[in-house]
Amino acid sequence: MEKHLLLKELQSKHDFSEADFEKLLPLFEERNYKKNEMIFKAGDVVKYVFFILKGCFRQFYINANGMERTIYIMEEGRWTGESLSFMNEIPTNMNLQALEDCKVLAMTKPKWEYAIRNIPEYALYHMKNHQRMIAWLKEQLGAAVTEKPDELYRRLLNETPHLLQRLPQYEIAKYLGVTPETLSRIRKRNTRL
Repeated sequence: MEKHLLLKELQSKHDFSEADFEKLLPLFEERNYKKNEMIFKAGDVVKYVFFILKGCFRQFYINANGMERTIYIMEEGRWTGESLSFMNEIPTNMNLQALEDCKVLAMTKPKWEYAIRNIPEYALYHMKNHQRMIAWLKEQLGAAVTEKPDELYRRLLNETPHLLQRLPQYEIAKYLGVTPETLSRIRKRNTRL
């Protein structure tokens, strides 16, 4: 069952019992999103935290020139959302879009707070995972700022090569911060290596 993907994630980071999982699971609602559907946009207050059961999302900014810059791409078995907006109930400056038809488990803030207060193992998992996520995001942002597009492409090729087959080239270009034409040149240069 797909929902066990969540249990697998919880147990991969913390000693999370099946009994606690049975308490946690009803706090989520299953939601489906269509390919290219916007889950939230800059200016929205984010109402849910999401665990991805199926599909792929991208989180991105739109700069002053109207160009989109993908910050990260998340797939099955990962969390997505925007914690600053979610936790503080303030508008986000980010956008979240489904890149494929997606199925998620979504949790509202009141249910998330209930889980944190009443399922101690979830609170411990969350604290541990939150630290890992912050470190990962810092690494992603650092690479986006310091690495050249060719280096970012090689990183993508080494760390998540399946994304190059899974996603359209224009989405890969947005992730690298280049035009699709530039991505084509980068790909040619890197196939010669």
